[in-house]
Amino acid sequence: MVREIVFHLGDCKTGTTSVQSVLAAGAWHSAAAQICYPARFNHIPLAKTLSVDSEKPFRDKRFQALRKDFDSSDADIGVVSAEHFEFVDPKALKAAIEEHLPNYAGRIRLVAYVRPHADRLVSTFAERSKKGLFQKPLAAMHKKLAEDGLLFYTPRFQAWRASFGEAFTLRPFLRDALYRGDVVQDFFRFALSGADFTLTQPSQQNESLSVADVAMMRRLHNRIRHLGGGGKPLRQAQQALGWYLSDILAALPAVEGAEKPRLHRSLAHQVVETYKADAALLDEQFFDGQPLMQQALAAAPEKAVEAPQSFRAVDHFSAAELRQIEAWAQLITRMILADGDHFMWAVRPEAQRGPKPGRG
Repeated sequence: MVREIVFHLGDCKTGTTSVQSVLAAGAWHSAAAQICYPARFNHIPLAKTLSVDSEKPFRDKRFQALRKDFDSSDADIGVVSAEHFEFVDPKALKAAIEEHLPNYAGRIRLVAYVRPHADRLVSTFAERSKKGLFQKPLAAMHKKLAEDGLLFYTPRFQAWRASFGEAFTLRPFLRDALYRGDVVQDFFRFALSGADFTLTQPSQQNESLSVADVAMMRRLHNRIRHLGGGGKPLRQAQQALGWYLSDILAALPAVEGAEKPRLHRSLAHQVVETYKADAALLDEQFFDGQPLMQQALAAAPEKAVEAPQSFRAVDHFSAAELRQIEAWAQLITRMILADGDHFMWAVRPEAQRGPKPGRG
């Protein structure tokens, strides 16, 4: 039985994939402790049983499998990692722990990372664009997130603290505040309670997508949706395509001088006004009054560009290049419509694939 369990809760866009890559590969070493990480790559399916209606029937099975893995392990620490916990009610996770992991009462710690508001807005825009989930301008994303309340962080993290007390830790996703300036290093330091460790593979430091990359993917998704006729199966395949194609793009050497997605100045000022009270409260309640989130937010206008960037493919690619994107869109749509399940399996890296569809 593991001595304790650490839940890595995300947030989205805070280096969770990098953390999970090291955990899944077992690419670390410590003489002080061993970690049990019972996931092919992450625990998103487990987390979804707490928030997604279609996944709730699998809750007992997945939590029982987790308990079995931890009960049968002789490692010191069990780790659960899923950025989808960002969308889970803390009370639901607490109830599931009490029901399925009762022997670990008092031996559970939780950690989440929070990305500064302006950076998270831009990152979420690029993320949803690359998955084919958003085709409107960046200003429209700001309006949507403000209406949804996604980036009003403090109430959500207050709820985690209310449910788990001192067992819950919030860390700032800021290079200067992270251990060794790296979220993977920071997570392992937390999980191992400060014990010495080394990573045996580099932390993923993929480049963020360029404006042209995002424009290309938006065009690709728009054409696939049009050619394929829409619907949930096509949408799911597009999300898988966007996720893994963007990973490939990000891992490739960056194009010199390529422009990165950024707020424009007037929008940056709007973002500051929208979130300044939340940033102040977050600093006060979680970071001992250090103005970490406030300073990051206040810097947004200085980092902004003067005018809105264009994410229209016609503004970045020649007629010949647009023709090639169209050809790829037609071919990919043909593949998705022929066998969507196999397509979603095939676009994953080999290490993240489950059983081949149709073969158990």
